[in-house]
Amino acid sequence: MLKRIYIDNFRGLVNFEMNFDSINLFLGGNGTGKSTVFEVLRKIKTFVNGDEKVEGIFKSADCTRWQTLQVQRFELEIAGNGGSYKYEFAIRHNQDKSHVEYEHLWFNNQALLKSEGGEVQLFSDDYEEVAKAPFPSPLGSFLWLFTGDSDSTKLAWFTKRMQRFIIVQIIPSLMLEGSEKEEIHLTSRMENFVSWYRYISQDQGKVAELMNILKNILDGFVSFKFEQFSENYRTLKLRFSTDKDKTNIRKPDEKIAIFVPKRNIETWIHYLRTGEVVEEEAEKSKYPKFPKNEAICKPGVEQLANQCSQGSLDEKAPPSLQAACEELQRLLPLLNNL
Repeated sequence: MLKRIYIDNFRGLVNFEMNFDSINLFLGGNGTGKSTVFEVLRKIKTFVNGDEKVEGIFKSADCTRWQTLQVQRFELEIAGNGGSYKYEFAIRHNQDKSHVEYEHLWFNNQALLKSEGGEVQLFSDDYEEVAKAPFPSPLGSFLWLFTGDSDSTKLAWFTKRMQRFIIVQIIPSLMLEGSEKEEIHLTSRMENFVSWYRYISQDQGKVAELMNILKNILDGFVSFKFEQFSENYRTLKLRFSTDKDKTNIRKPDEKIAIFVPKRNIETWIHYLRTGEVVEEEAEKSKYPKFPKNEAICKPGVEQLANQCSQGSLDEKAPPSLQAACEELQRLLPLLNNL
């Protein structure tokens, strides 16, 4: 959890410090620096991830105009991994050239990384020095080098945590209703939310976590649902339960799901294989059971599990199958917590 940020010599923020709780409310007139704080957070994340060189992230034009100092300083404090991290670095500008003047990472006041004076030092989880090398005028952060295996899992934890930060300004009118492809990162104003959700929908754990959060925030929210209009283009819809649905929904903490086909499970398998089914069909022989060939159901069941967990079941699916998917989406967060 982000606990503190310090910004010095960035636009209108000079020797600026702010402490955070789990929920924070920013109030202030236009031009007082509210958006600037979030922009700095995005820039720090980009810097730590190694996505760009420093001069592409922090520019001399962003130094405070009424100062002549050409050094910008930033600090973050993050609680997690059983302790407290403090990250600090400074950027020195010389006309159009910029470099990292120093970069430090501490855990419970013990050094994990020091880069200063043309030299970089790396420390293990026991705070023993494991590497030391000359490195004059670095053009980016050293942290992105330590996202995988290293002698300091504490250092790697911080880097991965920074990668997971999502810093956005939600402007619904700018959000596109559909997408042609997946995108790994959200844009700063969430224009590409559908593309980003297409990417994370491949991870059932992330989808279940997101669904659980939204159900606590949005009254009656059930799930996201993709609609496919061409080979690549998809839109995303939110599904909400009606008052009638709410009377039938199970308690949120019940670790059991009930799937009830209108006629039999074969109607669902038939739909998944052909895209067409009439649940009220009176002719039972139209959707026969598979007493001697149960294996034929397996691909359909796997497809059903994937579509339900990703919220990609078509809205034309049989109502009982849609209800089953809602049950599965409710159950997944509970199973992940077992």
